[in-house]
Amino acid sequence: MSKQRGNIITARIVPLFLLGIIGYSSYVATKQVCIDYLIRPHLSLPTLHHPDVGAAVAILTIYYFLLLMTLICFGRLIQTILTNPGLVPRGPQYFAEKERTREKGTGPHSSHSNKKEEGLEYDSTTRYTPQNLSKLPSDESNIRPEEFWHKDAFVCGWDGRPPFCSTCYNYKPDRAHHCSELGRCVIKMDHFCPWVGGIVSETSFKYFIQFTGWAALLCLSTLIWLSYFFAKRRREEDFVNVHWILVLIFSALFGLFCTGMCGSSLQFAIINSTTIENFNRKTKVWYMAVHMPRAILDKYNGSGRTDLRLISYPRPPAEQFELLQRNRVKLNDSQQSIVRDGWDSQGLAATPPNTYDPQSTSIFPPHPAVPRKTPPPSRGNTSASSPPQSAPHTLTNTQTELRTFAILETDPGANPFDLGYFGNFKQVMGNNLFDWLIPLRPSPLTDHSDPTSFYKVGRVLPRLKRHAGIAGLDVEHHEKLSDRHRRRRRKSRRASTGKSSRHRRDSEEEVGS
Repeated sequence: MSKQRGNIITARIVPLFLLGIIGYSSYVATKQVCIDYLIRPHLSLPTLHHPDVGAAVAILTIYYFLLLMTLICFGRLIQTILTNPGLVPRGPQYFAEKERTREKGTGPHSSHSNKKEEGLEYDSTTRYTPQNLSKLPSDESNIRPEEFWHKDAFVCGWDGRPPFCSTCYNYKPDRAHHCSELGRCVIKMDHFCPWVGGIVSETSFKYFIQFTGWAALLCLSTLIWLSYFFAKRRREEDFVNVHWILVLIFSALFGLFCTGMCGSSLQFAIINSTTIENFNRKTKVWYMAVHMPRAILDKYNGSGRTDLRLISYPRPPAEQFELLQRNRVKLNDSQQSIVRDGWDSQGLAATPPNTYDPQSTSIFPPHPAVPRKTPPPSRGNTSASSPPQSAPHTLTNTQTELRTFAILETDPGANPFDLGYFGNFKQVMGNNLFDWLIPLRPSPLTDHSDPTSFYKVGRVLPRLKRHAGIAGLDVEHHEKLSDRHRRRRRKSRRASTGKSSRHRRDSEEEVGS
């Protein structure tokens, strides 16, 4: 925990140091180079009688334009990292664990305290009880990991459940990663950068690219014109100035660093990856839970197929306690009630285990759901939330409808979120040149309102559904249109090739005659 706090404090101090370097370099470039050397050279170099005011004005105009854009992007980046870093809310078990630790009278610095990473702590006066659990500061964003099954597709493991964080005690949304520097799960985390104040994630990735891009232009342009005038002044006199040399060094180091970071970040944006995902990008196998609408599910059950692994949601709270037991968490009756109330308030129905048909193909058989206080909003196909035919129960209108998913897996290296190079770029940077250059509007990545998936999916997922035999009519129609379009293109190419070959033969015959 002390290491995490040290990382956070360092990330808050380093940007101030970077601003100090920018201010110092601006002073040297403005006062000592442009004013003292180019505009009023007689004060520092009497032998030079002709000031170069035009060059000074051009340099200052370009320099301060690039500096202004860099500072705007830097401020937007830091503001996003501090106010909306993309943290995933902790699960109710985390707060039950804190309450259990307090009941034992152990503090965070005690040797008997919980060894889990706690990251940024909340107010130590808060008491986590069933009465105030719904008021916990867990709603830090619009991300609700426990509602992953409301989407038509989500990333899961072999068993059909999304990854579960043993530190935050909550599910990980698609492509989320646990940050050890913060002790928190972060949505589409790229890396932890102390130079910009903290974590770079989906909320700040666009601004990070813009900041490093403008900063690279600023440093490289400064390096070019300052090197030229430094060499020119060395020819005119025996000139050595420590301020000029320091600015040259800063421009070279930060120019190379920002150019490299901007280039690698743009590469990840174009291929729809992150620094963390890139380690195993070419070998990673994605498991996707894909919703089966009722018509597709009835067709599958009626055909007698058993080749797909199926799972139905919502799951009973008993499975939540299984996850806790796997992570060596021991809760008493009072703390179990806290956890149950927390899951109920977050949208998971508290249901008892149910008997099921042993012939069912589902690896996790469906369970009946109890009425909710507020029914979940309808997302996607409203007719797609029926239990399998093998389920020995029915649902009433007041109960949460079951959603059955097929667990599919991709080929190694096939990214289901790949939208193509230009589509991936626009998904991160925006849809027009203004969004690409100006850090005003947030990245389209932060919009998770699509009922299909947490992020937009590409052509890999429809291909998986078609190969598994569960593609809907819309997907089949789209694939037929694509095949028809490809056949037409092949025919047109053959026709054009035939025409060109006939024209070439006719030309050769005319030349021969």
